[in-house]
Amino acid sequence: MGSNIFRNIAIALCAAASVVAAQSKPETRAAATINVNDFEDIASHHPAGDALRTLFAKQMPGPPGDFAATELTKKDYLRLVAGNVDFWKQHQTADGAIIDFYEKDAKHPEGTEKQYSTPAFALAAAELVKEADRNDLLEPAVRAFGFALTALVNKTTANQHADFYIPMLIHAHRILQSRVPEATAKKWDEQFKALVPEQNYRDVGGGGNWNLVNVSGEAMRRKDHLVATTQMAPQQAYLNRMLTRQQKHFTKYGMYEDANVPLAYDAFPRLWMEDMMADGAYADGSEHAKVEQFLALGSFSSLLLMSPQGEWASGGRSAHHQWNEAECAVIGEINAARWKARGNETIAGAFKRMARMGLKSMLRWQRPSGEMWIVKNFAEPSKRFGFEGYSFNSQYNLLPMAMLCIAYERADESVEERPLPSEYGTYVFDLSDVFTKVCAASGGYYVLIDTAADPHYNGTGLQRIHRRGVELSPLTDSGAPERVIGAVEGGAKVGLTPGLQWRTEKNGPWISLADFGRFEPPPKAKPGEKQQEARQQKSVKKAEVKVESDDDRAAFTITYQLDGSGAEPIVSHYVVSADGVETSQKFGEGAKPVASARFAFPALVNDAANDCQVVTEGSKLRVRRNGGGLAMELIQPKGAKLLLTGPRIATHNGYLQAACADVQDPGAGVVWRARLTPAPLTPAK
Repeated sequence: MGSNIFRNIAIALCAAASVVAAQSKPETRAAATINVNDFEDIASHHPAGDALRTLFAKQMPGPPGDFAATELTKKDYLRLVAGNVDFWKQHQTADGAIIDFYEKDAKHPEGTEKQYSTPAFALAAAELVKEADRNDLLEPAVRAFGFALTALVNKTTANQHADFYIPMLIHAHRILQSRVPEATAKKWDEQFKALVPEQNYRDVGGGGNWNLVNVSGEAMRRKDHLVATTQMAPQQAYLNRMLTRQQKHFTKYGMYEDANVPLAYDAFPRLWMEDMMADGAYADGSEHAKVEQFLALGSFSSLLLMSPQGEWASGGRSAHHQWNEAECAVIGEINAARWKARGNETIAGAFKRMARMGLKSMLRWQRPSGEMWIVKNFAEPSKRFGFEGYSFNSQYNLLPMAMLCIAYERADESVEERPLPSEYGTYVFDLSDVFTKVCAASGGYYVLIDTAADPHYNGTGLQRIHRRGVELSPLTDSGAPERVIGAVEGGAKVGLTPGLQWRTEKNGPWISLADFGRFEPPPKAKPGEKQQEARQQKSVKKAEVKVESDDDRAAFTITYQLDGSGAEPIVSHYVVSADGVETSQKFGEGAKPVASARFAFPALVNDAANDCQVVTEGSKLRVRRNGGGLAMELIQPKGAKLLLTGPRIATHNGYLQAACADVQDPGAGVVWRARLTPAPLTPAK
């Protein structure tokens, strides 16, 4: 019976996706009046509402027969937290700061404190004291808390990251205040009451995600009666003013539009707002209803974007960091409890699944020493492989642990897991307007496409294929033509996604869709300076998405108009089904003759620590890594011979190399099919 139910869901999801794609695009900002307790009303305001309504409007008797729960409980959050805390407590100074021993210099031979590692440690250690009877951690937790709170008050926070301190300190304070001497507790209260938002934080103008972190903590500080009497009215005005200004970042998807729309920084501000709202800390605020409506829409977008592998959708800065999945744990647990209270077990169970699959993903990346690889690769942390310039092993280990503590506190263990949409549903979710993404799923397969990538992080085109039951896919990131993330060897910066490559001159450089990304206007001139001219760049002028799904497959076409040297119109067609992912790509109408063409497929040849098994045999490619395998066949042109060629290209997950085959008739295009197979995931030793 369960499988029939999900077949009906798949049929309706396809039909709904087609309707959504055919509609004219609504206004970018979220709709104003939504009854957040009524799923039907939420769905009526969501761009993918028809699909969501079909999936969730009725209570389902149970999941499909082959569905397996993760069997994780909220105690498993603490298991991962404990590994991190026990590791980092070895690197705490006498006065309480957490030191990153990888970040040494002449003045700091033992390492330096980075960003918000110390308040995150304080919360994580305090949670273990309270929930795991780890009384041995009380003194380190108190020491870290006192150091971090004093730094916040005195404006000496590490790397000027004050905005991030306050929500973690409030959560930690709730645990520690009754476990310290009365004099210490009184001192803490006085310190909290000395805070003035406009004086203690950096983003006090509502300009980006940092601001919403401090707003969340400030709302909870107010609820806990830790705001000075003379500051009560100004502080409430600050909260209202910031949340009014922030609405310019609220989109029709209920997703947050940060600079260059990275998906990590969509979920990041939402998790803190979700925590604030679940806490009841902004119940009397003037913008309460609008924030609730925004979060209601965004929560369902999160469900559609979450892959069956348990990973948050990638794209842009800070992608593939472990805190991406920790965000999903918080959002999932809060919404699971919320929908359970509203009496909808199906929706509640899907959100529970999102939270626990996020945790399952994180558990794959725990190092034998207890802490995590902070980016999804197996390189030694000292090599900073896949890191951003602001990525540090300490703060990006401990921040997600603080998030998991919040997820633990918000979890309702009576909610039973139900499948994610990507595990059994069939749908196409088009976010190309604003977020330049399309995700689709059917038959347990899931794809994510970037229609105009940020060239510093990704190439335009297919980013990933994930599959239900496969721990780690060999295709989960792309080559970036202007890569800024860290690498170990070689300086190759090459855009690489599956599809056609062409030359406009006989011995000219290879060009592909992956080379054309988001247009970047020149920075605005400062007063008195001449405005810079726009640099020459390859960009996507337009990407049109047309959905053509039916009852057991997700099918869609993306037509690209490109601009810049070597630009040609490109048409990519995708079919996602239980058989795998079949893709065709060809030159579009108006294309000019090219000197030569070839097909290129990104083969994961190394996971940043170990080489993968890569075999080419005629038109077939097989890649096997720790955790999963991929088999790809080039169907057209017939008789093609694939060979690995070119440099190894660094991505977040390891090194790619292009598997290429000549294309004698470029006008006919290329067709290829990929399938994933499970493989054991062997823990690192």
